[in-house]
Amino acid sequence: MMDKDIRKVENMTYDDSRRIFLKYFLAGTAVLAFETSGLGKLGTMVSRVGAAPKVSPYIAQQEPGKGFPQSIASGDPTDSGMMLWTRVDPSLETGFSNIEINSKLIYWMEKPGVKNDPSLKEEIENGKFVMFEVSKTEDFSTVEVSGFSPIWKEYDNIVRVDLDTMLEPNQVYYYRFITKSGLVSNTGKSKTLPSVDSDVHSATIAYISCQDYTNGYFNALRHLADEEIDFFLHLGDYVYESVGDASYQGGLKDRRINLPSGKSKAFTLEDYRTLYQTYRSDHDLQKLHENHSMVAIWDDHEFANDTYYPAVAPDDNQESDPGRRLFANQVWFEYMPARVPYDSSKSFEESIKIYRSVTIGNLATIFMTDERLYRSAHPCGEGQLDRYFTNGCENRNKSNRSMLGFNQRDWFIKELKNTDSTWKIWGNEVQVTQLKLLNRFFNLDAWDGFPYERDVIAQTVMNEGIQNFIALTGDFHTFEASYLQYDYNDSGEKYGVELMVGSVTSSNLREAIRNILQEVPDTSSPIPNGAVSELVRTLQTTLGSLSTLTAELLFKELQNIIKVENPWIELFDSTTHGYALLTLTKSKAICTAYSIDNIEKPQSTKSLLWQCEIPNGEVDIIVNKDNHILEV
Repeated sequence: MMDKDIRKVENMTYDDSRRIFLKYFLAGTAVLAFETSGLGKLGTMVSRVGAAPKVSPYIAQQEPGKGFPQSIASGDPTDSGMMLWTRVDPSLETGFSNIEINSKLIYWMEKPGVKNDPSLKEEIENGKFVMFEVSKTEDFSTVEVSGFSPIWKEYDNIVRVDLDTMLEPNQVYYYRFITKSGLVSNTGKSKTLPSVDSDVHSATIAYISCQDYTNGYFNALRHLADEEIDFFLHLGDYVYESVGDASYQGGLKDRRINLPSGKSKAFTLEDYRTLYQTYRSDHDLQKLHENHSMVAIWDDHEFANDTYYPAVAPDDNQESDPGRRLFANQVWFEYMPARVPYDSSKSFEESIKIYRSVTIGNLATIFMTDERLYRSAHPCGEGQLDRYFTNGCENRNKSNRSMLGFNQRDWFIKELKNTDSTWKIWGNEVQVTQLKLLNRFFNLDAWDGFPYERDVIAQTVMNEGIQNFIALTGDFHTFEASYLQYDYNDSGEKYGVELMVGSVTSSNLREAIRNILQEVPDTSSPIPNGAVSELVRTLQTTLGSLSTLTAELLFKELQNIIKVENPWIELFDSTTHGYALLTLTKSKAICTAYSIDNIEKPQSTKSLLWQCEIPNGEVDIIVNKDNHILEV
């Protein structure tokens, strides 16, 4: 903190001090402020930032990983840093309590030229911090940046550090955490982005979504961890609030989750924390986080299925549940290495803002949007057959309905207009392109339920002459490559491309049909079980002359109808699980989709599902029909 900043805070009121506390803690930076114990308020802001004695470093004395049950993670990389994250076992390290700390505005960085608050020295030596180290060498023979950050007791013993402005561009870094008692985390690897104003010729990002822990093993994530990428996007459904009946839970006994509340869905703060603790204990997910940085947004299951404003979970209760939504917001913030503001004292829709952008030199800008916190209710009602496999209704087209909320929509449109990047990438949760089946809308929880706002975005792209617009989508547990059109008919003008990734483990359409026929409960189907049952009955009617109607036959008929009724869909596969890579160059974008052969066993093999390219300056999907990987 500069001297002029210190002068500003010396006479601040409690409210001002509280805002400073929230700003620095909730941004996850290495600048830390704590509430004075006893009086319940921040005292006079301290200005003791003169040279402080160097604190004794913590020394690694244990096997790597012990004491860090959720390992480590990094996220939201910039050209000068990234977020670092870990959680320390609360049975081994008690962490800081913000009602115990008798300090003011304090921070400590072991970096030349940085001034630290000497009153912090005693607290660091008491061991309620972790030391973090960042190095260009995997063995930490040299250390670029080190410092101390508190273990936040009231926030599930997590640690958040923001290294933005502290590192060099386009550089691989290794990082780790060490406690006073000698516990040392596994080593993580992360890469800073190229300078914002640099000329970048190529970059590769991965994207994934929909990973139901109880429904299968995260084999796809282990394969993704081995890829050479710059970072990966998580497009939502990182956890599932529904764990289902413990008597089945996908049939995998070692993937069962029992929530503290005893319920089959998360409702309490500890329920949501149990989900993230369990998911992050998975070795394949840990490996992915240890190898690559993540940029994440949520979809619905981080709170509740098909949620909409104001914090309604239509499958559970038609009434708003702001308390439950606040729990979900807080725990997402606790566990995501995301550079987003969070303030638990505010209402659920104001407590957090996750929409943001990432810039890769002059090559690409990625816009990550939130399509749950602010969205309007479903247009035709909240019954399963009002939302899915439905004829639609007049309300669907109203201009006062919004997926993004008006503030976010304005931000998104402004960002699209102002970017000079070659590629404009939209990190988007739910399907944009129209999807009909037997003349019914397949999914009004997706953008088909918000056609007016979808048209506003389309008109912006077309009217502003915005080229190379690509939506990366999750949610539907299906691999797709489709054209974005203004008006979904044979003559509709194409303005971009949508590239959808299948799920990591959540049930795809083929599995959903199989489960209904076999009367197996399914908590992670892309459409609710009631809608799947109606779909199966309808398909059975179209194939009524056949004596044996298997899941495979019904799904084949489903795919055939989709291809006929939705000609803008170039590629469609809802039979497998996996991940996708997007390689961007000056001349083209290449999407490579990989599938894995099973999720029922903890081992799998991957294979190329398909590959396609989009030429720079053209709205065209060129499918690679050969069996080899395209050259960049």
